[in-house]
Amino acid sequence: MGKVQDVRCINQMIDYEIDPIVWFSNREIEYPPPHFVIATTLLTEDSKQWVLNKLRGRFSVTTNTSDMFAFIASLGNIYFEDPSEATLFELRWS
Repeated sequence: MGKVQDVRCINQMIDYEIDPIVWFSNREIEYPPPHFVIATTLLTEDSKQWVLNKLRGRFSVTTNTSDMFAFIASLGNIYFEDPSEATLFELRWS
């Protein structure tokens, strides 16, 4: 009986495991470096939360104030350090 309870306890601990990348790194940076890849799909609140939950690399969000309609409807453009993450973002949100 004791081993079954220990396994259940371990499984419950895994559900609440803290991701060190989220807590100890600065994933969202203020300005995108030249090697970052821009996504053509504009960022929304939902898509930003998806990036934070599903992806692991660094990213940057910039706003384009020249297009006021797009500026109001979105958070701006998102840049990714890893091109594969930019591709995943485009496949999910375009």
